[in-house]
Amino acid sequence: MKWLSNRYAYPLVLFAMIASIALQAAWLIQLFHSQQVQVKRDLDQAVADAARMSEYLSVAPGHENNENFRNFFLSPEWLQLKQSYTHMRNKGISSRFETEMRNDSTLITIGLRIANHKSKPRKRRLVSVFDNGETLETVMAADKRDLRRMDSLVKLECRRQNINTSSFYILYDYKTGKPESQENWNKAQNADYRSLHFGYNLNFFIHTYQLVVPSITKVVLQRMRYYLISSFLMILLTGLAFRFLFKVLQSQRLYTQARLAFTGNMTHELKTPVAIIEAALDSITRYQLKNDPVRMENYLAISKTEINRLNLMIDKVLNLEQLDNGEINLRPELYDVQQGLDRVVSSMRLQNGGGSVTIDYFPSEEPCFVNGDPVHLTNVFYNLLDNAVKYSGPEVLIKVTCKSVHEQIIVTVQDNGPGISKIYRNRIFERFFRIPENPDIHMVKGTGLGLHYVKQIIAKHGGTITVAGEPDTGSIFIVNLPAYHEI
Repeated sequence: MKWLSNRYAYPLVLFAMIASIALQAAWLIQLFHSQQVQVKRDLDQAVADAARMSEYLSVAPGHENNENFRNFFLSPEWLQLKQSYTHMRNKGISSRFETEMRNDSTLITIGLRIANHKSKPRKRRLVSVFDNGETLETVMAADKRDLRRMDSLVKLECRRQNINTSSFYILYDYKTGKPESQENWNKAQNADYRSLHFGYNLNFFIHTYQLVVPSITKVVLQRMRYYLISSFLMILLTGLAFRFLFKVLQSQRLYTQARLAFTGNMTHELKTPVAIIEAALDSITRYQLKNDPVRMENYLAISKTEINRLNLMIDKVLNLEQLDNGEINLRPELYDVQQGLDRVVSSMRLQNGGGSVTIDYFPSEEPCFVNGDPVHLTNVFYNLLDNAVKYSGPEVLIKVTCKSVHEQIIVTVQDNGPGISKIYRNRIFERFFRIPENPDIHMVKGTGLGLHYVKQIIAKHGGTITVAGEPDTGSIFIVNLPAYHEI
């Protein structure tokens, strides 16, 4: 399983992410094309509705109360019929279109003349008849007015369709079908959308109207925004899920390695005092040391010291298990930090009686009391001093201080060891963690439990612990505990 996870996990996740992104991209591209088609349909509908309304308004004066009149000229069937007639004119078919407004009715005459045989192309003649004394000037003025109305109606219908984008229109001569502006016509050739040609006045036919939208991409993306956001979030969540799983797997792997290292170190730690006790008792029986009380007392003292050491290691493991399970209960009382430090320093000096270990203790002139558990706080100070002794250089020099500052009791333990890099200053408090890069540290047997226990106990007392110092100049462990206050 380890071979499988290490060799194939990352490629499989990479493949899964690429496949997920590819599927999302393919779906979004397909959705983009379908939305393009829908936007064009909506534009067609907007221009058609505007043309239908514009033509109705051109003949509506005097017929505003005529429901039949309104229903007919606003019907999609009429628009379809009118568009068909307009398109037939461009297929070489002669046509005739007449409208006559009477008091009781409206007459619309549409005539189509289709040649039975193919004839030579000839120039067609279009005749416009203006009634009621209308002149060309008044007709052209009315055409401009209706054109503005048509363009306003188109923009209004586009807004109703939630289509807000830049656009322009092209006018075509109704007689020749040629554009009025060659420049606009050239710009329209590469546009995303061009509507059909629509008339906008039934009284006379001067121009036809065509809407041009250079780009509909913005509108399409606007309509797709929720799909785009959901796809992005899905890919992001998938990536975060894989990252979380890899971190969990990595943590489990590191935890497993740490447990293995802990087992090996703990085995060594347990074997050493057992072997010493066994050797001491064996010497007492083998050499009949009952006749030599001084040597026997020395061996018994050694055995007692090693038994106490075993008890401390067992208590350390049990205390950590209780902390992790939330079962440990502190028994706080008025605790003199300086007195506890003095006992721990004296004990460490006694255990390391050689001249290579120097522990300097600088107590405060002011009292340093906290509301804490004496047993656990003593164990905290013992662990910090024990680490300082084990991880310092050949000539151990440790400086311990205690002072009261702003209702905080500050305890510092400074050594002359190799120091701790900044990248490890938070991780050293993790369970089983040991700094991997320093070979001198690997020579020291440890369980990786001491600092984890220290931080947990200090946190339960409402305090903090930090690490300072530079590499190769030693480490400084700083403990902050809230000072005692009478309730």
